[in-house]
Amino acid sequence: MISSNVEDGFDINSLMRPKRVCLCRLVTEKELVDAIQAGAHTIEELRETTRASTGCGTCAQAVNRILQRELENISLRKSQ
Repeated sequence: MISSNVEDGFDINSLMRPKRVCLCRLVTEKELVDAIQAGAHTIEELRETTRASTGCGTCAQAVNRILQRELENISLRKSQ
């Protein structure tokens, strides 16, 4: 069992700073956003670029939500 008690010598919260979207590959939201802004506009391109969602797959929905959000932001910026 993983303990979140710092007294036990392991602080699970330390894994989340900066916020990790993919714990298997230790990919942060910022790394995903940077990859999208650099041209990774599909889930496959994001996986190839960042390796996010290539482990257990638990983060796949979160990665996809970030991708959709950022693509929408890119589209809005282009239309202005």
